[in-house]
Amino acid sequence: MNEEPMGTQTAPAEVDYVAMDEKLRPVTHLLAMDRYQLALDRLHQLVAQGVFLPGEMWRVWQRAADCYYGLLDMKKTTECYWTAIEHTEGLPYKKQCEFFSNYLFILHYVPDMTSAMMRDRHLLYDALFRHVELYAHDPRNPARRHEKIRIGYIAPTFCENILSFFYVQLLTRYDHERFEVYVYALNGGKDQVTDDIERAVTVFRRFTGRELSHDVAQAIYDDEIDILFDLAVHTEGGHTLQVMRYRPAPIQMAGIGYMSTSGMGVMDYFLTDVYVDPPGEHDADFSEELVRLPHSHFCYTPPERATWSEKVWQPRPDGSVLFASFNNFAKINDHMLLLWKRILARVPDAKLLLKNGSKYSWYVRRIKDRARALGLPMDRIIFEDPERLYFDRYKDVDILLDTFPYVGGATTCDALFAGVPIISRYGDRHGTRFGLSLLTNVGLGDLAAATDDEYVEKAVALASDRALLAALHAQITERMKSSPVMDGAGYVRDIETAFEAMWQDYLLHGVRTRGEKRRIFV
Repeated sequence: MNEEPMGTQTAPAEVDYVAMDEKLRPVTHLLAMDRYQLALDRLHQLVAQGVFLPGEMWRVWQRAADCYYGLLDMKKTTECYWTAIEHTEGLPYKKQCEFFSNYLFILHYVPDMTSAMMRDRHLLYDALFRHVELYAHDPRNPARRHEKIRIGYIAPTFCENILSFFYVQLLTRYDHERFEVYVYALNGGKDQVTDDIERAVTVFRRFTGRELSHDVAQAIYDDEIDILFDLAVHTEGGHTLQVMRYRPAPIQMAGIGYMSTSGMGVMDYFLTDVYVDPPGEHDADFSEELVRLPHSHFCYTPPERATWSEKVWQPRPDGSVLFASFNNFAKINDHMLLLWKRILARVPDAKLLLKNGSKYSWYVRRIKDRARALGLPMDRIIFEDPERLYFDRYKDVDILLDTFPYVGGATTCDALFAGVPIISRYGDRHGTRFGLSLLTNVGLGDLAAATDDEYVEKAVALASDRALLAALHAQITERMKSSPVMDGAGYVRDIETAFEAMWQDYLLHGVRTRGEKRRIFV
């Protein structure tokens, strides 16, 4: 099977990475020290000096994207990736696919990104794979029929990470009488979560990350998987999609770890729920048929580190309020900072804790500079890096403020599990509505806001109602535990019912043609 596109300009057989990387060494060195602006300035100097050959410019644009990402300028980051994607001279096909996935992923950070552009750019991705020879599947072939339906899950790794909090129930609580579960970890890795999954599933295949994507696809095909579920989609360079493109399984599905459509014609289904994508809405935004769960499409399992001391939330004696955001600082755009500025102006005794959700300390300095430039009251803002007692810190928070348009997922669940109320802004597309769905499932839908003004008003109103604030802190943890968001058995049951419906459709009608939607789910 061909690993390269047909009829397009591709890289030479051997790309001289050594020569390119030597030219870029000063930039790479500065990036390693988190000196992003200096790295960008040096890159501009090298380009002005004519150091790079035309076939090396794709690498230059990649490095420029790295610089802008470090500077938290997401719009510039996407522009650089798009230029790299279009600069096909010398660009290896595998890198073009990776850059496209990175570009699509980072679009979710851009505040003025329209739903139409988000959809259209994702649907363009499929053009990279029109040449690919697909595996053949025939439901009438008795040699590939089994007593149990074989479900495959593919992701970069199955170690503890944000994504693992949401898929572990599927891998450890499935019905062994009806299903076999195979796991494909593209980049290996091993920890306690991996061990738990490996003990629970039928087969666990660990790759090194150096295999060609069609070799991984061949392994999946040889395992005779019936339904293959991509948990990562365009995250981490879209390497799972580069396997899915060959259709190694007759039924292919995406979701949980990504915020938009895969854009691929060979992806049949996408997991969602009735709050994120209400029936009759958003279907045109997806290349896949939507599988709408009746409650939450997330099932949260607190990580082992989700423990805290005996400390409990208490209202402050002086009546002051602590707002907070624990989201990745890359999600905090200028528009969000200005909304928080409005909230602080309306609640003069309040402070705002911004806890960096990423490992990069540089982000704290960058957000400080932006907040100062926008006129936020710096004496009322607390900036913190992550720490080991991350979950304990929630007990100091009165109200969590979600980001927008890239809303929280794991941080929202962490906060609800810790008993903290959240004000979440939502929009009109899938990836902006996770907070709305989670809050609604916990019985707190009134804390979700459809507009900026409503977001500010809800935050101010809750901060002013100390009795309601105390009642919510007393109730939310138990509400969360008893909600569909933490009902592992019910969640697995709903998805397994969907799996069986997909399988019956395949037995009756065969493999779907590229982009076909049969509407078997409401």
